[in-house]
Amino acid sequence: MKKICLLAPSLQMGGIERAMSTLANYFVTKDIDVYYIAMFSFEHFFELDSRVKYCEPEIEYPKNGGIVKILNYYKSIFSPFNGYVVRKISSIAPDAVMSFGDWIPHLAMLSLRGKYPFYYANRSNPLITYSAIQEFIRRLAYKLYPPTGIIAQTSLAKERKEKIFKGKKMPKIKVIPNPARAVTHYDFPKQNYIIAVGRMLWSKGFGRVIDVFSKLNAPGWKLVLVGDGPAINEIKKKTASMGLDDRVIFTGKSNNVDGWLAKSKIYLMASYKEGFPNALCEAMAAGLACVSYDIVAGPRDIINDGIDGYLIPDGNERLMVERTQNLVNNPNLIISMGANAEKIIDTLSIERIGDMYLNFICNGK
Repeated sequence: MKKICLLAPSLQMGGIERAMSTLANYFVTKDIDVYYIAMFSFEHFFELDSRVKYCEPEIEYPKNGGIVKILNYYKSIFSPFNGYVVRKISSIAPDAVMSFGDWIPHLAMLSLRGKYPFYYANRSNPLITYSAIQEFIRRLAYKLYPPTGIIAQTSLAKERKEKIFKGKKMPKIKVIPNPARAVTHYDFPKQNYIIAVGRMLWSKGFGRVIDVFSKLNAPGWKLVLVGDGPAINEIKKKTASMGLDDRVIFTGKSNNVDGWLAKSKIYLMASYKEGFPNALCEAMAAGLACVSYDIVAGPRDIINDGIDGYLIPDGNERLMVERTQNLVNNPNLIISMGANAEKIIDTLSIERIGDMYLNFICNGK
């Protein structure tokens, strides 16, 4: 039986955690010995199959600590001599290690020093600009212990990686999108709800969603914002300042996102940046008519404009309002567009995407 270690930030609510826990749960159904190794012992949101072996640090991340405490924490996790990652991986002796993100994979590469086949998936906007320290660590990791393979979520992300490794030893690079989680379809009566889901960060564009909603001629419709995060109080203040308190529902962190999707009709995505927006895929899988800004990467690889959703040039609020208003005014269009959107579960099924990952990790194809 092959052993695969998945290095993840945690099991808290987040795009990386959603993708990695979904893959872990699928891999164990294919006779793979799976270890989910978290770097932080944060509150758990996602559930793992009982066959997945879960590990997390015994020490807590010093959220309110100073820079010295934070650096000492990272040293205890990623030290190449006796750090948490090295100790865990060495005790398991896996056939492959895989990690997602911008920060953890590069630290893990330096920590493991090329001792195990390492596969890295970048989940961010492919045009992201790293901080000076992140860029230094990234370049150092690529130079000393380059990954065995890289998983890119989009063709644009693949092109950027090829440019980074131009003139150097090129690792295998394969485009594999995120799997669309099989959402639960509840038999709830549909409400006149427009919904957006995600961590409450300004980068997720919730302010832009509120701006669009405020300009709709949609009496009787409400906006549902599902999620929690650092910016939630500021987003609530913006809502109140626009006189929308009685028309916007803040659910906070929800363990039943599918239930809210089942009640809703339209999904709005106005993020400023994404790698591959899982929440958009889930809304489509739930059969919602989706309207999204065409940011640098993600939505254009998911939505077929005018068929299973609307793609709007980034920042074109007037057109975003116009397309959303068109849906509000045409219930039959919501139904037909939602039916087309639901087909995403076939193209991005966990079976199809999970097998692509395993074929790449285990067979290099």
